[in-house]
Amino acid sequence: MSFWSSEKLRERQTRDKVIEPFEPKRIKHGAYDLSLGPEVFVSTKPEGTKQKLDTDEQITIPPGQFGLLLTEEVVAVPNNAIGFISIKFGIKMQGLVNVSGFHVDPGFKGRLKFAVYNAGSQHIPLSRGEPVFIIWFSDLSETTGDGYNGEHNKQMGITSYDVRQLQGEVASPAELKNQIDKLSLEFNTWRGVIISLLLVIIGVQIKSCYDTSTTPSNSPVQNINSREAVREGKQSPTVGNEKTDNSVSTPSTTPAIDTKPKK
Repeated sequence: MSFWSSEKLRERQTRDKVIEPFEPKRIKHGAYDLSLGPEVFVSTKPEGTKQKLDTDEQITIPPGQFGLLLTEEVVAVPNNAIGFISIKFGIKMQGLVNVSGFHVDPGFKGRLKFAVYNAGSQHIPLSRGEPVFIIWFSDLSETTGDGYNGEHNKQMGITSYDVRQLQGEVASPAELKNQIDKLSLEFNTWRGVIISLLLVIIGVQIKSCYDTSTTPSNSPVQNINSREAVREGKQSPTVGNEKTDNSVSTPSTTPAIDTKPKK
């Protein structure tokens, strides 16, 4: 088994029409660049249906999501050959991975469908007519008598069955990480709010207890108030906790004893 060279690909194209429409400038290093075609489906599509594209119209495959892409070209693989398919290196480097298979059976004819997955962290934009895929051809040892004639033969578009297989948003590892980070941020925010509220409540309770407590009787504040009251004549001065008697003393009625010596 040997792969076709660029020269043999041109020769077989002239004889067997293996690719239609065909542009000679798209032959590179023994392979042919296939472009994005008229229909696509992305798993995040809200209504869950395929999308038809005009020339140069753009679609986007988000991180962690699947897409079903159709080629612009119709490929016809002879019964004595087999095709091998891939995504162009520059697009694969962005994270787009082919998950639908890597060969085209002998005898197949129709547009190719690529089931792809965005394993990167960025959205991947693609435009209709843009070279996205590659196909190589290789000879079989002899012509096979049981060329492909299954349900996908002569396919030209994306069916409702294809859409049902990929429908629904996929919880990718990248998306799950984003959701976890978002929940963690929300939790930390609410935790800070709750702690702040608790501190305010505790502060109010402490202040309330302090304001309602009884001031000690011998406190400086009470002593100052007592002295002010004495000056204004509202109460008697005190010594310690006992009152002092400011009343005028009454003369004693007991006669005085003369203690001087008599002469």
